[in-house]
Amino acid sequence: MDILGIDIGTVSVKYVRCKGTKNIVSKGDYPYSGDLDDLEMIFSDIKVKEGTNLEVLIGITSEDIIKKTFTIPILPKKEQKEVLNWSTTKILTTPLEDMVYEYLMLGEVDEKGVKKEEVLFVGTRKEYVNSVLSVLKRAEFKQITLITDIAFTYNQAINGEGKGSVAVIDVGGRRTGLYIYDAKNLMFAREILTASESFSDALMSGSGYSYDEAEQYKREKGFNEELTEVLRLPFERLDGEIQRTFSVYNQRYPDKPISKVFIAGRGANIPNFFERLKDSMVEEVGYLTVPVGIESEFIPTYALCMGRDLFPNLLPKEIKERGKEESYKGLIRIGTIVIGAILVILSFNVLSTLNKVNMMVGIGKANLSKKMEGLKVLGVLPSSSFSYAELSAIRSEIQKKDITFITLLKYLSSRLPNDVYLKTVEFSSEAQAETPATAGIPKTPPVQPPPATTAGQPQGLPKLAPFQALTKAVSNDYTVTMKGYVFGEPDTLEVTLFNFIITLKKSGFMQNVDVVSKEIKTIKGKKVIEFSITARCLRYEV
Repeated sequence: MDILGIDIGTVSVKYVRCKGTKNIVSKGDYPYSGDLDDLEMIFSDIKVKEGTNLEVLIGITSEDIIKKTFTIPILPKKEQKEVLNWSTTKILTTPLEDMVYEYLMLGEVDEKGVKKEEVLFVGTRKEYVNSVLSVLKRAEFKQITLITDIAFTYNQAINGEGKGSVAVIDVGGRRTGLYIYDAKNLMFAREILTASESFSDALMSGSGYSYDEAEQYKREKGFNEELTEVLRLPFERLDGEIQRTFSVYNQRYPDKPISKVFIAGRGANIPNFFERLKDSMVEEVGYLTVPVGIESEFIPTYALCMGRDLFPNLLPKEIKERGKEESYKGLIRIGTIVIGAILVILSFNVLSTLNKVNMMVGIGKANLSKKMEGLKVLGVLPSSSFSYAELSAIRSEIQKKDITFITLLKYLSSRLPNDVYLKTVEFSSEAQAETPATAGIPKTPPVQPPPATTAGQPQGLPKLAPFQALTKAVSNDYTVTMKGYVFGEPDTLEVTLFNFIITLKKSGFMQNVDVVSKEIKTIKGKKVIEFSITARCLRYEV
């Protein structure tokens, strides 16, 4: 569903339609007198152009939305609500039960040597919100998810633009919004009555122009040599209010001075206005970055679409709950589809794995059957028919039953740490190496061929009666030597090698694991450990 962000200003209503949170589909701008009947006509025209199957987000610039900052003692969250409500009643004339409001916690401040929690209250009368909602509903917009003050939207536009406190001066039609942000919080907000129309009024009274002429000259000529003197008075009034506001803020937050100022709104487009204001300030002054496809006055509207979950929401509680319920239903539908897709994929994977297992089992059975048939054939052959070369081949075939090497490789492939690389894995050339456990045990003597030929036997072939004499005594383990490298950060090389040794010892078929050698080397500019490890590996057979 597309998002429709609407900015209800003092002299105009602007909207931006976005697909997702960034792609601008369309936009519009309407003159606005401030009357709700006008607003209904504007919404109806937007409905005709854009349709109603949209998520609607509203930002408002109005004196009906109250923004107040105050402090409370630092308390646990469970105890804050009662203190917040009590403190708010001291600064408002409207009862809280007749208002829609939110509290924003701004952090700790030092107030006359006492640490307190600073709070920003933003709220409006339920009657005002309901009147705006009724106009939207008459225009047949159904999914209204946000009503907020436009002051909060600029925080999204200045994200990452400056360090320290940042001010935005929004020179609108009838009001100039002065908003100061720090660490993504709106710390200070003020509406100044001197704004763009004040310059038109000065031209009408000072030069006798009509309203349309004054507007035209203001947009075309601005602060040129002809009109500068006429516009000087409203400009100095606006500049003085801005400087006083900055002074109050810097005194209240001496550790958070304003470092940068951004100019926005319709008044920012008056020729030479930006240069005049910049010359009067000590802070760095600039324009806000404008997204591609829109003008600067559409920045708040676009910001609504970018971060709708980041603003205080002045919708009545029952509408918020209804919106959450619809969101939950949507999430459940999406979750059901995703889970169904996952189950289908898992089913295909299980079937594929099962087929592979069945195929491997069949191949294994066929190989085993062939080997059994070969052993049966070998068992019925007379011993006199063997040559020494044939016997050696049989011996090698018999030794293939030992799958120790394959088992070791399988284990290493599943447990080898990421930063350990094996260069070689070698079994000892003898089937049994002498260890403390086997020292002193007599080895089977080698078989010596008889010096002479006996009847029925070829020259040089030993007697085959003691068949066991052709092989050495087979132990239950091998001596294995592993050589390789340990890569990674220099401080962790030893730890990685140690963990690898522990892993081998825990394997269950590796014993007497020992580091024969280790040496720190430099390979391709990086420190590595070259190691050699020996161990006793238990024999595994088919």
